[in-house]
Amino acid sequence: MTFQIIIATIREYKQAGISEKEILTTLLNETFGDWLSSQGVSHLEMVNENRLCLNVIGQLKEHNPSKGIELYSRFMVISIEEIEDSDSILYALKSYSSDGDGAYVWIIPDGYMPKLTFEEQDWEQYGGGYFSHESICISNTADINTSCKLEVLYEDPAMENFSCHFDVPAHRSVHYRLDKLIDANGEPLIAKDAPVSYKVTSKDARIVVQGSRILTSGEDSRFASFGTVMAWCPQ
Repeated sequence: MTFQIIIATIREYKQAGISEKEILTTLLNETFGDWLSSQGVSHLEMVNENRLCLNVIGQLKEHNPSKGIELYSRFMVISIEEIEDSDSILYALKSYSSDGDGAYVWIIPDGYMPKLTFEEQDWEQYGGGYFSHESICISNTADINTSCKLEVLYEDPAMENFSCHFDVPAHRSVHYRLDKLIDANGEPLIAKDAPVSYKVTSKDARIVVQGSRILTSGEDSRFASFGTVMAWCPQ
């Protein structure tokens, strides 16, 4: 897939008598929307029969326009009959930073960490296994760092919800074992044997979040089950 194919398709639509900008916009987004997203473009809009607007998922970082292309803070306007070739559109897109893949808000509704038995606590302390816990993994594919907030929501109304903050650098990932999160006094942040939900909010960039749970029993984690799930994105 290339922008040359999109431009050729626009011309074919017009040759077939389809020139209404609203109809062209709908047809082009339905046909090429997924590919455009992979190129960092959230939406395509026909301004008129010869001008095309691309909403970019990113911020203009340097102004390197080509003939027939006007660059703005988060979008570009293309004059179809003036551009020299479709590669100039790809070149222009490199003038924008990336806001990343995924979304700004993610929720894991089902959370629960069982309390370890006294034997399991001893086995874990001396390296005798990999015992029941939950983890979250966050990927930041953006060109910018982001700050995230983890909110812990208990089912029991008698338990107080809380939140904590962490950073995810650009083009990096972070992984947290939730049973290892501790407060200023060295105590576990998240209670065991308590149904809970997690919400992760990113401040500056889109992220992707995954939750996982491992349940084990027996010395050396002899019996184990493992589950992993993508978090739910409300956008």
